Amino acid sequence: MKSSLSIILLFAITTPVAADSADPIEEQGARHGQAIAAMATCPGAKTTIKVAELAAAIAPDDREAFQAASNRIVEAWQKAFSCHDVDPAQSPREMNGCRKAKILSCTMTWREIGPDGSALPGLLEFAPSDD
Repeated sequence: MKSSLSIILLFAITTPVAADSADPIEEQGARHGQAIAAMATCPGAKTTIKVAELAAAIAPDDREAFQAASNRIVEAWQKAFSCHDVDPAQSPREMNGCRKAKILSCTMTWREIGPDGSALPGLLEFAPSDD
């Protein structure tokens, strides 16, 4: 039950409100935070120059609201993903709820802010590891 609740909670926290009803500054801040959090959480995710450009384009009067929205999303991802991630390829048991939530969140984030994203495209790119 806890893992299902985590997935629902994470989805609710990390998915910004529809653009027509949201404050554009808060929406942009949320997407900024989403990109930063995804880079730290999703394998291969890397922020692009558009993340810095987005932050730099915010008017001084709106920076506090922008940064608060960004921080809220980053903190939500950190809290949600402080769980123990078990890779079924490395363990004889099924994939746990933490790993499922990460996969779902990373997939949704890629669809929203990846190269062909539906919200703010181009904030994330895929950068394979140097392994």
